[in-house]
Parts: sequence; structure tokens; C-alpha cells
Amino acid sequence: MEIAPLSSALGGEVKGVDLSQEMSAELWQDIHDVWLEYKVLVFRNQDLSEESHLRFAKSFGELQPVRSATHIVGDDQPFMYIANRPVNGVPGILPNGEMHFHNDQSYYEFPCKASFLYALEIPKQGGNTMFLNTVKAYEMLDNELKEKLSGLSVFNVYDYDRNPTAPSDVYDAEAPQFTHPLVIEHPETGEAALFTSRLMSHHIVGMERAESDALLNQLFDHAEGLALRYEHVWQIGDLVMWDNFASQHARTDFDPEETRVMRRITVAGSRPVGLGVAA
Repeated sequence: MEIAPLSSALGGEVKGVDLSQEMSAELWQDIHDVWLEYKVLVFRNQDLSEESHLRFAKSFGELQPVRSATHIVGDDQPFMYIANRPVNGVPGILPNGEMHFHNDQSYYEFPCKASFLYALEIPKQGGNTMFLNTVKAYEMLDNELKEKLSGLSVFNVYDYDRNPTAPSDVYDAEAPQFTHPLVIEHPETGEAALFTSRLMSHHIVGMERAESDALLNQLFDHAEGLALRYEHVWQIGDLVMWDNFASQHARTDFDPEETRVMRRITVAGSRPVGLGVAA
């Protein structure tokens, strides 16, 4: 196995690994270690059946069935097809357009730990996935701002049916929602990371709305800066996995007349713990 860094911010391409084959415990450990280090791993030229995709994802923990679109994919289904055409007779999820930065499932008590996205069909241009490093984003804040963020919590909500790709103040009161620490301690590495996103974080708990909006937008603008990003230009056969507690991702726009089909699996995670708070 070889690893090639993809940017100074985060991301590494793993070479010499065929994910369609069962792997040794030693190889799995190597992949796990570089995943924690690079936050985002890219495996190109993979030929993955649903079975092999599931096997690789399950090696990282318990699978998380789809939660935001159960009315489309059905209960207990681990696969989400992010697609602008039907797949296996089922409409695609999040079919078109730009999507703002977010952590997956931050609007639940237990967000996912990792996501595994596999490219089946891609447009000629656009539909790229951008990643940012939330650990470095926190590290780069000045001490005064870090002190200000200490102990703060943020209310996250996601109204999948109303506005799934861009932030909005208007949401269904029954939409999935949960409050998490604004700065978390990574459950495996212990690193401090921002856990607030432009798409899903609505307000800081206990803070006047104008002050909350100003502070959140300051953090979003900082974290989304080019120095903290990697933009993945997809190729068919790419499998990209990311650490949901140490990174965020977004999607660039693309021509809706072109086809984009991605198969996603997520692995269940723990409830985020605030920095310096005992689990």
C-alpha cells in the first residue's frame, strides 16, 4: 500500500489496494491509521459490488441505515443512492445542484462516524465533492476565539424535504434536530475539531441571534477557506471515505441534464463530546 497526499489541508490517495478483495488485519489497520491521519481517503479504479462495498464499510463499525430519506429507500436500508435518476426502481436522493458544507447527520444524537461514497456515473464537469479539515480549522483560530467557543453548544436541524442542500431559517418543527458541542473531542484521536456547519447549524444555544449569526458565519468563512480545502474531481470507480468528526464536505453544481449516480454507506458513530469534557 502507498499513500499520496492530495493537498496540504487533508486527503490522501491510497494506491495498491483492491477493495473488492477481503483484506488482512494488518492491511486494514494500515488503512485505518492513514484514514485518521488524512481524514479523507481516495481509492481509485475500484470495481465494487454492493457486497464488497458493504464488507469494507462494515470493517469500520456497525452500519447506519439511511435515516433522512427512509420514505424513499425504505427501512433498514444501508445504501443511499445520491443520484439524479432512479436506481433499481427507486428515485435518487439529493439529485441535483450545489450542496453546502456539512457533517453528515449532525442533527441526530449519534451522527455517523464515517461515510463511504462510490462513483458509478459522473457528469463531464462539476458535481465535485469539496472537503475541509475541521481539526485544522480549530487549530488555526486565535486563543481568544478558542476561549470564546469553550463550552458553547449549537442547535443543528435538517429539513430534508423542504431544503436539503442549502441553509434555511424555515424548517418543519418535526424535522430531525439535535444540539451538540460547538467544539468536540475526536472520539479516536482526541483532536479538537469544530462541529458546526453552514448547512445544518441553526444557532448557538443561549446566545442572542444576531451575535450567534455573526459568530457562526465567522467560523464558516474561516473553515471554508481554500487553505483548509481539498476538492475531489470524481472518476468512475472512485471510492472516497471520510472521517465525519474531523471533516466536512460540500458539492459543486453540475448540469442536471447529465447523469450523476453515487452509492453511499455510512457507519454509526458515538455522541460527540465537548472538548475537555469526560465522556
